[in-house]
Amino acid sequence: MPRHELADAGMSFGERARIGWRYPMRGAAPMTIGAITLFESLAFLPITGLKLLVIGLGWMAIYTYAFECLRHSADGYADPPELAINSEDKTSVALILIQLTGNAVGVLAPIFLGVPGLLVSLLFAFVLPVITMSLTFDGVGAALNPVTWVAAIRRFGSPYLLLFAVMLASSLLQAAAQYAMKDHGPTFFGTLGYYLVANYLTVYNFHLMGALIHHRHEALGYRPESMAIAEAAEPDDDMALLAHVNLIARDDVPGATDILTERLREGLAPAPLHARYRELLRAQDRQPELLVHGQIWIAALVAANETRRALGVVQDCLGVDTAFLPDDPGTCGPLADTAAHGGMTRLALHLALGYLRTWPRDMGAPYHGLLALRMHERLGQVAEAAALGRRLLADYPEHPLAADVEALLATLATARKVSP
Repeated sequence: MPRHELADAGMSFGERARIGWRYPMRGAAPMTIGAITLFESLAFLPITGLKLLVIGLGWMAIYTYAFECLRHSADGYADPPELAINSEDKTSVALILIQLTGNAVGVLAPIFLGVPGLLVSLLFAFVLPVITMSLTFDGVGAALNPVTWVAAIRRFGSPYLLLFAVMLASSLLQAAAQYAMKDHGPTFFGTLGYYLVANYLTVYNFHLMGALIHHRHEALGYRPESMAIAEAAEPDDDMALLAHVNLIARDDVPGATDILTERLREGLAPAPLHARYRELLRAQDRQPELLVHGQIWIAALVAANETRRALGVVQDCLGVDTAFLPDDPGTCGPLADTAAHGGMTRLALHLALGYLRTWPRDMGAPYHGLLALRMHERLGQVAEAAALGRRLLADYPEHPLAADVEALLATLATARKVSP
């Protein structure tokens, strides 16, 4: 893959528009624009029907290349693409039809409708850029959906107004070039000069549309290709650190552990670093540190709503100390609920009973006591469930959940009588 200069997404769109006039004169763009312009000159050959065919193919060629420039710019590349390899002919045809419709509206609406028709022309010119961008990336369906236009323009913000102003100025410049060169200039060279200006402005405008997408890619939820390529070429710092730690650990396990200790103290770290840290601690039989790290990691995972992964760490810590329990009710409670709903009955029972035993005065204690009671029932431990239920009624007689405890005790008593 050829190397491309990358654009700065942080540069203001106004600056991108200012320096963008050089874009059609860089890389492969001049040769492409020149080749298409020369092809369009074939329309002067005295062959019946040739003029319309050449003009149609010329439009399709310039729009196909312009589409690729839009995509290339949106993906964060500063220079034009070598070839138009991703665009489809049907996309080019769709945009040509939209352009023809726009030109017809622009010319006929003011003639037949007067001032209201002029407003219609301006409105179509205003939405044409967002139609083009939607057509290029999302297809004809999205491009013709007004809801898509409104949502996209809102995300683009004020830079979209600048894009509209630039494209409107380009249209006026192209109209002036047609009047001065094609309509009132030398027949061949004047028309050739007009095609050159029109093709140049088309590439420039499409580049600006792509540059706006790149500038606002975060608001649009779009991930430029250049970012993905850069990340693949430059591994994540934490993954590079992990590779370094694995190399050190071949000869110096304590030293490798210390490196990870320092990294974990800095704050949020990816799961592979935590997992490797625990492997190194376990290899050195540093069980107290395993438990301390477990508490810290479990709390961080619960805070990040990764309770299922946190339960895995709890189980790992229980393998070190069968009495292990998360050290905060705000951590223990959600884990007990997740374990119960996930079918991890014994783990849910351990966490719920631990919650009740460790924080009996906490407002969540009666709820987790009832949860433990239900886990006893699920495991068929009727005697343990009955004993726990009586204790809950004695400790929390006025709590709203007391009625649920009584109902469950009655169910257990009935089941005990019925069982042989």
